[in-house]
Amino acid sequence: MKPNTIKKIIIIVLITILLLGGIFTYLYFGTDLLKTNGQLFFKYLGQVVDVQDGFIDRQLIEYSNKKYTEKYEDNGNFSVDIDMSGMDSDMLQTVNDFNITYSGKIDNTARKNEQDISINYSSDVNFPLKYKYANETLGLQTDYVSSKYISIENSNLKEIAEKFGVEDTSEFPDTIDFFSDFTNQETMNLTAEEREQVINTYLPIFEEKLGQKEFTKTKENDVTSYSVSVTNQEIKDLILTILETLKNDSILMPKMEEMFKDVLDTMNQTSDEDMTVQSLIQAMIDDMNDADIEEGTNTITVSQTNRKLSAIALTINDTSTTVEFKISKTNDSGNLTYGIEMNATDNETQENARYFFTASYQGLEELTSVNENYQFGIVGNIDGEEQQMIYTLNCTDTFNDGLTIEDFKDDEIQVLNDYNAEEILTLIMKIAERVNEVNTMQMEQIGFSEYGNPLLFAFPLTSMPILIYNQASNTVDESSMSEVEMSAFNSKFTQYEGGQRGTSVRNLLQMILSNNIAETDENRKVEVSGVVTMTKDDTEAPIDEINTSSTYHVEIQYNEGLVSEIVITKQ
Repeated sequence: MKPNTIKKIIIIVLITILLLGGIFTYLYFGTDLLKTNGQLFFKYLGQVVDVQDGFIDRQLIEYSNKKYTEKYEDNGNFSVDIDMSGMDSDMLQTVNDFNITYSGKIDNTARKNEQDISINYSSDVNFPLKYKYANETLGLQTDYVSSKYISIENSNLKEIAEKFGVEDTSEFPDTIDFFSDFTNQETMNLTAEEREQVINTYLPIFEEKLGQKEFTKTKENDVTSYSVSVTNQEIKDLILTILETLKNDSILMPKMEEMFKDVLDTMNQTSDEDMTVQSLIQAMIDDMNDADIEEGTNTITVSQTNRKLSAIALTINDTSTTVEFKISKTNDSGNLTYGIEMNATDNETQENARYFFTASYQGLEELTSVNENYQFGIVGNIDGEEQQMIYTLNCTDTFNDGLTIEDFKDDEIQVLNDYNAEEILTLIMKIAERVNEVNTMQMEQIGFSEYGNPLLFAFPLTSMPILIYNQASNTVDESSMSEVEMSAFNSKFTQYEGGQRGTSVRNLLQMILSNNIAETDENRKVEVSGVVTMTKDDTEAPIDEINTSSTYHVEIQYNEGLVSEIVITKQ
């Protein structure tokens, strides 16, 4: 064979090898064709912290940062979709007609925010109010009560707490930062090098614990999933190893500690020297080591769409229940959506409940006007009844460098900080009486006077003022109450004392029920006797036994200064 011929053959062989090598390299690194299910599972799991292909989205970070550095106008709508077995259809319709709309302006750099809010019961019955934060003062105003803003200066809040008899105000902040970015992107941002180091630190843990197992692959439409089965003990070992590694992580731990400190600073709280993120992680480790692990098999699933991580799911199975927890992300032509979902099924009764939260964004590419949509819901067969509670918030933020928010004027504001405790209490009682009068009138207008307010049925916790009061009072020694606190507690009931129409008595019964459910101190629970009875432990108010067209007399009895029993007689 001639030398030139040999050279040609060698060249052809080398070119062929190079071409095949290039093709092989492309197929292995550029596609998923030559990878095993296990390799693909770990590949997409490793995308979690990737800003392009993982759950962290660069455009969303840019949008969040822009909201804290520029001015914008907002408008939104909050609505409910409730469906309860046995609930009267007319009542249900009225509850679902209820919604809240708002519009306003926000300037975080100047620490200003003003909103026009409307609580809408029907197309022509609503309760409008205004919210404004300026001059480091927070104010609320409604024409139904006053032309002035009732406000609190965001300073010396400990002093206000002391006016209400709170002896230990160490847990009260002097101020509250309403404009802090709790997400703290600057603190938690990872450089490309740091992200790679995080992946190289934690991905091998999964590979070591799960790498020898059998992985399965499924495909549905454009979603491909890779799954592996693990026991409860293996899950425990995996979590413990991750926590032990995280506790000494030189990249993530300082950032988490800084974020923890920033949150405390925002609330004007100081942390105990022994209470750090590292100590909290150690407490979790200790609890897990002490916990008994039942037998059970679980499934971890990683899903990808168009070779980008789209979901991570964990399915937990034991003898009594099956629970699936899933986190997902989709980005379709600039429409970004995150989802968190949990499905729980009782294996014996087959009762099930689905809990979900979704957050979606449109307009992130231009960042001029962004629509946000949030939805939280509970749907399923709970306690033998089909139930549905879905809450939706839809809002649009439009950036506008030219907007202005005026400061409060002296003649449009009443500052509670300037009053003593008795004066504040008197003012609050008058406001409560007026709001109750307006509520009674509006409920009659929409034909809902028998039930108090759609808010009571739209939310599981039906008495927010009572809950707020209870949370504040829990910071005080539960064995004693100041005279001001007693007055504040009693005033919720004494406003109904004497002759009352049936509609007001029904409102009173609903308030007593809410109080008794929220209270943990038996001394602060109230009984009802007379034409209707209600014990401290009742879970339903006997409002149907009160005739709205009748008149009743309400008598209040006390025990050691607190309202303890209410006697209702028919006149």
